[in-house]
Amino acid sequence: MFQLLSDKKVVIIGASSGIDLAIASKTAEMGASIVISGSSQDKLNQVKDLVDFAVEAIAVDILNEASVDAFFEKVGNFDHLVVTAVPDRNIPRSLLSEMTTQIAQSGMEKFWATFYVVRAAVKNIAPDGSITLTSSVTISKPSKMGGISVIAAANAAVAVFGRTLALELSPIRVNAIAPGIVEDTSVLSYQSESERSDLSKWAEASLPVQYLGQAEELAQAVLSLMTNPYITGVILPVDGGVTLV
Repeated sequence: MFQLLSDKKVVIIGASSGIDLAIASKTAEMGASIVISGSSQDKLNQVKDLVDFAVEAIAVDILNEASVDAFFEKVGNFDHLVVTAVPDRNIPRSLLSEMTTQIAQSGMEKFWATFYVVRAAVKNIAPDGSITLTSSVTISKPSKMGGISVIAAANAAVAVFGRTLALELSPIRVNAIAPGIVEDTSVLSYQSESERSDLSKWAEASLPVQYLGQAEELAQAVLSLMTNPYITGVILPVDGGVTLV
């Protein structure tokens, strides 16, 4: 695995925190050069000063086609792409009977952001490289929590998009991970302390692994997809067994 990433360039489209930094840290340990992204250059600069590995940090608005195109022009040629970002505007939820068209359209932003990024990236990615997208466990385990139907649909769109591109973009490998609930993510940051505590208690009582996922565990899954040259077109659940319960 170390040899597979030595002297390779990995581009991570994310929020410059949590899972993104766990992936960046592990790939840097394996000799790769890293490009991280986020919506704020100031935040990226702060992250760059805090981490203990070399990293290039470039701001990008993943919901703006021109910004995404300009980002990849700056990046130049590279080997592996990881897309973890979930636009903050995906957060609003609404029951279908009360859902406005605006909320429904914002719920699909995750797919459109992924589309803009991958479309721009394929011009520069190496033929023996890989693309790893981020879907969600909601594609196979509908949530009892109401109001996320459109967001779940966006995650399904990302997953099917990746599987289809595994053929269209071959020999570039395209895979997706489908995470369960993971601590230290931007999504959970919108919840109160009591809500996060309730989630932890639920995980201990309900999940086969008895705890919420960690950013490092998602990073390990991404590394597996990135470095195994015989895996493509896969949607990999990383969910602690939630689909079993």
